[in-house]
Amino acid sequence: MSRILCTVSTFALCAAPLAAQEAMDLEMITVYANQTDFTLARTGTSVEVLTGEQIEQSPATTLADTLDDLPGVSAVGNGGPGQTTALSIRGLPNRYAPVYVQGIETTDTSAPQAIFNFANVLPGGVTRAEVVKGSQSALYGSEAIAGIVALDLARAPQEPGREGTATLEAGSYGTRSATLTYGIAQDGWGLALSASRFVTDGFSAVEAPGYDEDDGFAATQIGLDGYVDVTPDLRLGLSGFTFNSDGDYDANTFGNPEEGTFSTDSYGLRAYAQLQTGAVAHELSFSRYDIDRTVSSGGFDDGFTSVRDVAAYSGTWQIDPDRSLTFGLDHSREEASFSAATYDAFWTRNGTARNSDEVDNTGVFAEYAMAWTPQLDMVLSLRHDEHSEFGGEWSGRAALSYRATEALTLRATLAKGYRAPSLYELFDPTYGNTNLDPETSRSYELGADYAFAGGARVGATIFHTEIEDLINYDFAVGGYAQVPGTSVSRGVELTGAVPLGARVDLTGSFTYTDARDANDDPLQRVPRYDLALGLDARITDALRAGVTLTHKADFPDTYGIGFAPESVDDFTTVNASVSYEFRNGLQAYLRVENLFDEQYNVVPDYQTSDRAAYFGIRASF
Repeated sequence: MSRILCTVSTFALCAAPLAAQEAMDLEMITVYANQTDFTLARTGTSVEVLTGEQIEQSPATTLADTLDDLPGVSAVGNGGPGQTTALSIRGLPNRYAPVYVQGIETTDTSAPQAIFNFANVLPGGVTRAEVVKGSQSALYGSEAIAGIVALDLARAPQEPGREGTATLEAGSYGTRSATLTYGIAQDGWGLALSASRFVTDGFSAVEAPGYDEDDGFAATQIGLDGYVDVTPDLRLGLSGFTFNSDGDYDANTFGNPEEGTFSTDSYGLRAYAQLQTGAVAHELSFSRYDIDRTVSSGGFDDGFTSVRDVAAYSGTWQIDPDRSLTFGLDHSREEASFSAATYDAFWTRNGTARNSDEVDNTGVFAEYAMAWTPQLDMVLSLRHDEHSEFGGEWSGRAALSYRATEALTLRATLAKGYRAPSLYELFDPTYGNTNLDPETSRSYELGADYAFAGGARVGATIFHTEIEDLINYDFAVGGYAQVPGTSVSRGVELTGAVPLGARVDLTGSFTYTDARDANDDPLQRVPRYDLALGLDARITDALRAGVTLTHKADFPDTYGIGFAPESVDDFTTVNASVSYEFRNGLQAYLRVENLFDEQYNVVPDYQTSDRAAYFGIRASF
């Protein structure tokens, strides 16, 4: 998907100041829910937005745990920071939710089922996170059946000036981190950089006899964004990032189950040109994402590489103040190479099998946005993808937003999506299956948001997604196979916020999810009941404190390190934070994860953090 220059209309607005966005949630801008920028009140689609300040104030150590508090979002990790971490949306696994960093798709086609590992992003330097829920294949093509996650790192200022932050933190498990961000803009150009370093001794990912060594992790993340206005109508820009990490993991190999190590080196770059010609805004962009992973255990090194190149054009015609038409095309090429263990007759590893392959995809798309009345907005999106392995596939989406009163907004979305089998599912030497066919989906949601005069607000959304011929790992055949029939994920999301006086705010969300495959078996690692509560108190102008509570219940049985599924107990965790703002732009803070030292597992046998405290200093300049 391409981003275009902001245009003035009743339904597509350029970004308001951050403070104003926080005061008026429904007036906040969503950048990724449509082909053009919309206010949340006019999208018709469920969108969650976290600002950079909200991410900074989170008491969680990882970005995945911060996102986990959002309605309809669930994070699952195989241990502490650096260990494999997945994010599901509305009960559907992360293979149905591609991730974009700096506008670049970062799903790893060499990973099982083309996923993004949320261990490969540090929260430091993330200036914005946006989760668009429901099928978005009409905008993003294959994979976006559950939605998408979009993360912005450095973003160049749009107004002349300069700004920056520096953060240092240390705490439990020998954890140290540092983040530096800096942005500057003058007339006609802007530049922003961010750099983060995170190091931890960690704790043993697996909790079982014979596992007692800590699994350490170290990572560096850099973000870049810059632009130059060649003329008043022409802008050239470049965005990108790098992420590099090394760590330990529990390989579960016979004789020495803790000896595993891993390393990851990745980068993304996106260059673009934006041109305004009368009523039409054009954008031409080129991007590349490259990731190289090495996993080592038992004396063997297994390498995985993935490269995605995308060329895209989009144009937006502002027909009149109430109507716009966006159109365009994109072409992508994905390449991946895989390693897989080979074994002798006694199941002793004796070598490595390797394979590589590539696929191409060409997509054409159009989106028509119309304000039928000052209260009613409609967005119709259509896309056709031509895949080199599977031919053509259509996707579509219709979204309506109706502001029935100044307080009440009603939303409705109907969508059709699809997911082509990934390179790993098709061509991995051990688990691949070239006979797989694309999955197709249908989804709908109905929602309502109500704002009370005193500042309180509530929201409710009913969602339903059906997937035909779901692709899953089949233990009977030792590889990926199609599950004939219809898999369904449905449920309800409730949200609310209420001011408890001038300085205290209470927020909360509750999600009920019933996700089942065609055999009526529940999809694993997703709680049926998910409750999140937050209390934010601005005790004085300088002193601030917050508490978050999460309760998850009714997990289906799932696999740990053993050969049989195990039960997962319900659990409740509490995190807390306190900060003090000095007059010179310096802030000191303390955050505590798992305040009451709850002992729990999301994946059987894999540990989560005990009570852990972290102290930090943040300076703004």
